[in-house]
Amino acid sequence: MKKLKTILASVYIVLILLLLLFMLRKCHRTEPEPTVRVDTVIVERPIHDTVIVTPPIDTTAVDTSAVREAEQTGQSGNLKVTLLWDFAADIDLHVVQPNRKEIFFKYPKDSSTGGRLDVDNRKGGPGAAENIYWAEPPKGQYKVSLVFYRENLSFTLPTTGTCTVIVFQEGKEPKTYKVEMTTRKERKEITTVVVE
Repeated sequence: MKKLKTILASVYIVLILLLLLFMLRKCHRTEPEPTVRVDTVIVERPIHDTVIVTPPIDTTAVDTSAVREAEQTGQSGNLKVTLLWDFAADIDLHVVQPNRKEIFFKYPKDSSTGGRLDVDNRKGGPGAAENIYWAEPPKGQYKVSLVFYRENLSFTLPTTGTCTVIVFQEGKEPKTYKVEMTTRKERKEITTVVVE
């Protein structure tokens, strides 16, 4: 028994020495540590009991097929915001207008601004879309965001994925934003559109 204790104590000491050697070697490396880039994430408390996360959004190129699909979705005006996705979930398009009124499924139109949600997909899946437009939008800022309302388990499709938001503004080229939606009740701010 005494011999076993001696062997275990020796193994323990060797392990400690190896760990110390490893830590010293790592501290004295001559090559620089690899740099990891982390995009800024801002977490705020919104009006609706969800967390707003500002994600890194890919706006590197206009997705021409998404623009064509969005052009054919719903009505158009001098300002139009269209959401497209193809996974099995109910994703809601929200726009807070300059008058601070928010257009989304619970408040689909604002007669004071002419803003209207005219396409509201609640199931998701191939061809899913939502659309909000203004024939003559009042001047000011329009804050566009998405909310992951719930998954749809009636499809045999993934319940998370990439959403594409296309913004059409009179006199400007369409802008395309892509964002991953992964968690129920997640709210992501996409962009702020300024009408002058």
